[in-house]
Amino acid sequence: MLRAALVLALALASPLRPALAEPLDPTPAFIAELQTAIRDNDKDWLADHLHLPVSYFGKRKQVIGSKDWFVKHYATVIGPELRANILKQEPDKYFKNYQGVMVGDGGRNIWIDDFGDEGAGVPTRFEIITINNSE
Repeated sequence: MLRAALVLALALASPLRPALAEPLDPTPAFIAELQTAIRDNDKDWLADHLHLPVSYFGKRKQVIGSKDWFVKHYATVIGPELRANILKQEPDKYFKNYQGVMVGDGGRNIWIDDFGDEGAGVPTRFEIITINNSE
């Protein structure tokens, strides 16, 4: 009986048991995916991750209302300076507040937020909510 209790105690304390493991932060993985899409100019992946309507702050403020508009104006929306800021971001060193997660810095960044709900069984789903491409 003592042996069975010891085996049970060791099994419950095992770091391999996922139910007891600290949940992994999915944010760095999504930032890495975002960077890959930017690096590869994967307009479709980016369009599929827009939480429409998306606020866009470039030479003038406007609202991105459709995936088609985003794809058509991609080169303007994701300009070279914004692209560089996104690509230099370290995925595990990001800024987060009540508005979401900022990828990039200064006036050139992309804001994302998680629209999943683990409690309701909806998995993590990061989407782009704002694009800033100005000084």
